Amino acid sequence: MTQASSFPWYFTIDDRPVKVIATPSGGMDVLIANPATGKLERDMEYLAYCFEPGKNVQRLSEAEFNARVASLRDRKTDV
Repeated sequence: MTQASSFPWYFTIDDRPVKVIATPSGGMDVLIANPATGKLERDMEYLAYCFEPGKNVQRLSEAEFNARVASLRDRKTDV
């Protein structure tokens, strides 16, 4: 695996933060931010978007991902 494809990968998909991680068995897992809780939850349905990005999919750096998750969680505490 090349450095460019090593995990984790970070995205926004329809403005929701998404993290793709490696599993111990050599597979992948997809964690997406739940807008109701601010927590990352497993949702493999988003994996296809990570390989076929469109206008609603943006690749992020780890810092950008962390900032978006923090912002989502901050909005949950403001309510």
